[in-house]
Amino acid sequence: MRYNREKYKRYNPRYNPRYSSRYVSNRTYENVKNVKLNFKYMKFIIIILVATLLVILPKSFIIYEGHNSDGIKTTLYFKAINNCMATVGVSSNNMLREEDKGISSFSILELIKGELGFFDKEQVKQVKAEEYKISAFNLGENDINKNEVGAVPKEDATKNANKKVLIYHSHSSEAYSPGEESKKDASQNIIAVGEELTKNLQAQGFTVIHDTTAHDLPDYNAAYYKSRETMKKYLSEYGNFDLIIDLHRDSGVDKKYVTGTVNGESTAKVMFVPAMANPNYANQLEIMNNIVGASKTLYPDLFRGRAIYDVYTTGITYYSQDLSSNAVLIEVGSTTNTLDEAKASMKYLAHSISVGLSQ
Repeated sequence: MRYNREKYKRYNPRYNPRYSSRYVSNRTYENVKNVKLNFKYMKFIIIILVATLLVILPKSFIIYEGHNSDGIKTTLYFKAINNCMATVGVSSNNMLREEDKGISSFSILELIKGELGFFDKEQVKQVKAEEYKISAFNLGENDINKNEVGAVPKEDATKNANKKVLIYHSHSSEAYSPGEESKKDASQNIIAVGEELTKNLQAQGFTVIHDTTAHDLPDYNAAYYKSRETMKKYLSEYGNFDLIIDLHRDSGVDKKYVTGTVNGESTAKVMFVPAMANPNYANQLEIMNNIVGASKTLYPDLFRGRAIYDVYTTGITYYSQDLSSNAVLIEVGSTTNTLDEAKASMKYLAHSISVGLSQ
């Protein structure tokens, strides 16, 4: 057997420390130590990055459209969440002016928490995301169509005789089944429902103005801004009203949730939709509760299971509820209801309003 001295020394731990268990153990220890040290550095770097993002991120979510104080201000968050609203079937992006927004800064987590009701199974919505800008316009007297109910009937000259009600429609083309969800014919859309409510409020002794302006034509996205100008015009001309109603039709809700039976009649259930961040919310909530309370006694199946859909904060321009302490938004049924069902509800709603406002 030939003896190779060089080969022997090369693989003998006694002569070559590479094959020493002590050497291997030391190298392993050093590697583990380096990994732990690197992990500590990585944790520190991640903490710094997260802290930096928390400072920068809220500001980066604010976008200014326009070059002066009158420009429109919006946020990526509002574009994402407020595309779907309880008051419309196909909604515009929520472009909020500074005067209407009601908040100068926001917390993403708080806003998301406040909008969780958006995921209510009863509120199935269609979404149409569009970019738009609102151009300035002036609303003249000839642009407004109104149906004024004059003198209060003598037989109803009671406590309602001096009370005024304004009814208008931000989305005047909203229609019912069967057929298209949007119709220009005022006898076939939400305006016809408003006319029915007008007649029944008149029977209760109220003085009523029913505005039939088509605010959503030709530009659906500008509807709330146009109806806001209409409301301002009436407030300027007549002063405040005892009740101001923006009458709507909901969309996409299963018929069983929005259809009731009152006095043997099939009716479209109704629901209030407030903008909770508006400065008049407390007074409006009292009015809504009084009307809902009256209806529960008189007509238990008139309102939906959630009679006041208190989910939205600002909506679009607060749905103009910041202009009057007596302004409310009412949804009458959904696209799954018929026009007859919606109109049938109005005499019961009018009676509930009469009782509720007298409290």
